Amino acid sequence: EALQVMAGRIVGLMTRAEELEEELLNRCCKTECSDDFVSLGVPEEELKAWQSNDDSNTKQRISDAAAAIDAACLFDEPLRYNRARSLLAMFLHEVEGPGLRQNNVVIPCMDVDFLLEEEWSLLFGSNDKEEKDDQLSSDPVVVDKKSAKEESDEPGDIMADEKQPERPSLHPITIDAIEEGFRLRAQNMTTSPLRLIDQQTEWFEVQYSVMKFADRFLEKYTKVNDEFQWTEEELQTIGGRIVGTLMRLEDLEWEWNHRICTSSLAEADSPSMIPYALWKTTLGLHPEDVEQKCPLTLDTALLEEKDFARARAERMLALFLTNIEAPGLEGSDNTFPGGSYPDFIEDTVQLELMKPKPKK
Repeated sequence: EALQVMAGRIVGLMTRAEELEEELLNRCCKTECSDDFVSLGVPEEELKAWQSNDDSNTKQRISDAAAAIDAACLFDEPLRYNRARSLLAMFLHEVEGPGLRQNNVVIPCMDVDFLLEEEWSLLFGSNDKEEKDDQLSSDPVVVDKKSAKEESDEPGDIMADEKQPERPSLHPITIDAIEEGFRLRAQNMTTSPLRLIDQQTEWFEVQYSVMKFADRFLEKYTKVNDEFQWTEEELQTIGGRIVGTLMRLEDLEWEWNHRICTSSLAEADSPSMIPYALWKTTLGLHPEDVEQKCPLTLDTALLEEKDFARARAERMLALFLTNIEAPGLEGSDNTFPGGSYPDFIEDTVQLELMKPKPKK
């Protein structure tokens, strides 16, 4: 479990590294005590580059700041260490923590207990010990979204800015990738494992394979579909969802199978009962206990039956959005392009089953 948590945090943090670093620099710019910023991993040269390009285009500003931090970090191990601490603290406190606590989930080392009081105050605007211990989600957001948001009654339905032109949904391409991920996983290749194939397979190998798969998929997709230009934020969101879902795939599969099998959809006397013959295309599940007892049969079906793989990919993404991504975004008042509501699931009964379980 500890290895999985560490791997998930590494992937999650690196996926959001640029956004976290931009927010770290913005927070440092709000105070005058520049001598203290070295303890956060922000050298004076980088901060000057960031401030001097305040009115220039975003790409140039990021480029100049990146050059400054790269030069400073190259031979300064304490600076690299402090930078990593700051980014991890922001990730734990404002990205991972809110969603986990809202769903009453406990995993190893959830609290930010490695910062000094002064560092906590610089990062989160408060040195209140009780607030630090409780790890509340009422602090400033990781990425400052100044554009207006439209609120919705649907859980996790975080909409894009109304003033922006309408953009295509990010969900279809993400579902395509997860569907392709099922086929790759089913091949059980030791050179690119998407699961722990045997005792020789290490979790970091799975993590690396998932990240490389997402990179290759997006690179291939953008080359083939060059008529539409995705923004960098959209590509990061899609990539993060691909990695996030595939890294948790077995847990999501077990959870969905459990929720269905203990619901009215699986009860023989229920009017909403779904016949076994329709489970694959309607629920994305293999009937008759195959899910837990015969992974080879499941892999073969996912390789050969496109409709089954598609339906399963849709439900895995929907579970990820409603139970992991959306609660975290709501807890930190953050947004992703296009929102986090799974509008591709039309069955209201299934949508209800996908909702986060209330705290007991």
